Amino acid sequence: MPLLMENLIHNRIPASPEEALTALREVSDTLRRQGDARAIFPDVYAVITEGVVDGMATGLFRHPEFISRLAGKFAARYLETLSWSLSGAPQDCAAWSVAYAQVGRPGVAALQHAGLGISAHINFDLALGIAEVVGELASDRDPALMSVFKHDHDAVNQILETAMPVVMRLLAERYGCPIAPLFTGPLGGPAGRQSLAVISQWRELVWRNALDLLEAATAGNDARRAVIERMDLNSRAVALLITGPPLVGPAVSLIRRIPGMRVLRVPGMRALATSAA
Repeated sequence: MPLLMENLIHNRIPASPEEALTALREVSDTLRRQGDARAIFPDVYAVITEGVVDGMATGLFRHPEFISRLAGKFAARYLETLSWSLSGAPQDCAAWSVAYAQVGRPGVAALQHAGLGISAHINFDLALGIAEVVGELASDRDPALMSVFKHDHDAVNQILETAMPVVMRLLAERYGCPIAPLFTGPLGGPAGRQSLAVISQWRELVWRNALDLLEAATAGNDARRAVIERMDLNSRAVALLITGPPLVGPAVSLIRRIPGMRVLRVPGMRALATSAA
């Protein structure tokens, strides 16, 4: 790993959305100057994180400390996966393995690189972060406080909706993605809305997974391992769908093994996994 990148990401643990935003911008800028496709996801991630920073300032969240801690831990988790990728170390989940395996491959659109990162970070990483922060702030899982946390988790969907056109313009203008414009404007509206609906359903499943992880914490290692294996299976299936043929077939087979999951066709995309609930 180049020394500059090692200094940027080694053991870097942002403590707030602002620190996370700084880290993401520095990492993306450095990778982009090197012509590395791994710049794409942190560039997109920074747009969303900037929305979180703005949301903190405007009172979007009822428990700012929950969101602040989560944003920091969430970004730290991504930086850890990037560090492993840059150093050639194996990932600890299949979704990130699939995502980083696309780097340098011809024909992979910037939107696919972004989608792979978004999916891995939501479908695998996010529940881990939520469970950790809830354990710190509400170890007794007080129902009133959990309701506040759920409100703030759901409020991020508003940020994602606002970020969508910004992200698509970035992918088109900065990375020359020919697919991104299909998700904005009058013609791309349905595809964009459907994609946001899918991500919202991913995030609903994430919340349930986080609750299962909290429950498993008192039930032993086997229970926790079962939840993580389920998350890994689901996130891997989505990653294979995003990469497209010839991996769609195996991905659909995986999804059919996951209770409560189905394959959803989205205009302009091949398929996406979503909760049937």
